[in-house]
Amino acid sequence: MSVAKSNVVKNSKIVKEPLYLKELYGFLYHNPKLEKFMDDDRIQALLSFGFKGKLIDDMLEDVGTNSSVLQIGCTFGSQMQKTADKIGRYGSYVIVDVSNEQLERARGQLIDKKIDFERHDARKPFNGKYDTVICFMLLHELPETSREKVINNALAAVKNGGRAIFIDYHQPSDFNVLRFILKPFNRLFFPFVEKLWKNPIKNYARKSNHFSWYKKSYGAQMFQKVTAVRRVSDGKKPETKPSFY
Repeated sequence: MSVAKSNVVKNSKIVKEPLYLKELYGFLYHNPKLEKFMDDDRIQALLSFGFKGKLIDDMLEDVGTNSSVLQIGCTFGSQMQKTADKIGRYGSYVIVDVSNEQLERARGQLIDKKIDFERHDARKPFNGKYDTVICFMLLHELPETSREKVINNALAAVKNGGRAIFIDYHQPSDFNVLRFILKPFNRLFFPFVEKLWKNPIKNYARKSNHFSWYKKSYGAQMFQKVTAVRRVSDGKKPETKPSFY
């Protein structure tokens, strides 16, 4: 994927926000005061019952220094900053989002980082190939049809030997007492999440056999990390960049 100058939002195509995004999440993604509140890592820790830091740390274990990384969707808190720090100045980090407001918010916070921002509807294919594709706490916000498209486009953007990392909610175990709170909360604010509970992420992949799949759960199965590693085909070795050091 061709990228623009670092820390400039590339917006060369006509991209329209989906109607559901405005209707269901407009109160959050179009509210600067609430966005500032949500960007506090202490709030993120509270909302994730203390697991946000662990999810980020585990994700970063699979992100290589000096590698090429595509992230689908801006996030709140320090996840993007920590990812940029892990990649380092000799890698490439592209963040795409369908919302120009979210891209501008992220750009303003990360102005000192080497990041390329692009407005892109992830339901449409990406042009480039990356060592790692990150989808962090996004899938639960998507309707089923959109979710399937985003997952398959993410997988299609992975290089041979590279990986896609999906971190999101998971159906809590029967022993997790929080499930009694989460169900009514989700039906009010995240009406699409229960479909994700019942349908494993791997099942959305049209070419799942092209990948090796690994799954890890957290917090009595309240969260999940699913990693899909593209198998090296035709005897090719994974593409790697020589280390600067």
